[in-house]
Amino acid sequence: MRLAPLPHHNRTNDPAWKAMYDVYEPLITPMRRRQLVTDIGDCGGSTVIYAQLPDGTHLTITTGNEGSLPSSIDSVTSWLVTHNSDDNPTVDYVVYDSVAVPNNVYAFAGALIAPLLLAIDAFLEARKMPGAPADHPAVVTVTTVHETGPAGFATTRPFEHGHAAAEKHATIVDALAADGLHIAHHTGFFPWQQQVLVARDRVLIVQTTLAELVPGGRGDLQCFCQFAHPQTPEEDQRLHAEVAQALSNGDAQGVYLGMVRLATAPGCPARPKAGRRD
Repeated sequence: MRLAPLPHHNRTNDPAWKAMYDVYEPLITPMRRRQLVTDIGDCGGSTVIYAQLPDGTHLTITTGNEGSLPSSIDSVTSWLVTHNSDDNPTVDYVVYDSVAVPNNVYAFAGALIAPLLLAIDAFLEARKMPGAPADHPAVVTVTTVHETGPAGFATTRPFEHGHAAAEKHATIVDALAADGLHIAHHTGFFPWQQQVLVARDRVLIVQTTLAELVPGGRGDLQCFCQFAHPQTPEEDQRLHAEVAQALSNGDAQGVYLGMVRLATAPGCPARPKAGRRD
């Protein structure tokens, strides 16, 4: 599946713009996967995400009560998505709102991205706009944090939908509870949930989320960059061998193109994070 191209303006070369674009890549890439040209811009002095719709209107994504996007996506506590138009100020429709206010059923989702994407997909489908995926496979991830070593990460196989993944989620949590851990924090609502379990110095985070949000979860991204990047360790090795061969042959252009592909690969959203040279 190809990604929508980057927005057409000279700010894409601005380090500040690129830094914010990279910070919000976990949300921007799924939006581009839905064929929506997605941008970071200014709205009344606040930094927001814009996603252009096929009918000329756009979605504005901000952070609810916080307003302007913070410099770290980890600082987001809620999302607010509205449908707007530059030409028609009466187009002002709330697509998704997880702000923690009374009687808001989505408030429990907080900053989770999966419910936000599902709301956008429902919006696109209701208006017969292309881009929404035909299916929404889900996975359960388990992240382990321990003082004596680095964090560990594991994910289940993709399930056909969130409800099936949620059943596996419950099984995992029950097994951890039997092993002495207890739930210290719970975010989200069925089936998109995140639970933090602790026992002494052990901390585990169990989450049911869309498979597309997990690196390699769908495996269907293609590089949309000017230079095609290697996506697997095997492709990395082949490209290094090609560069070495070009160097031995005195092929300066071959060496240059190969090194550009290697040097720019870390920023490619189609490249699995496990294989990036960050």
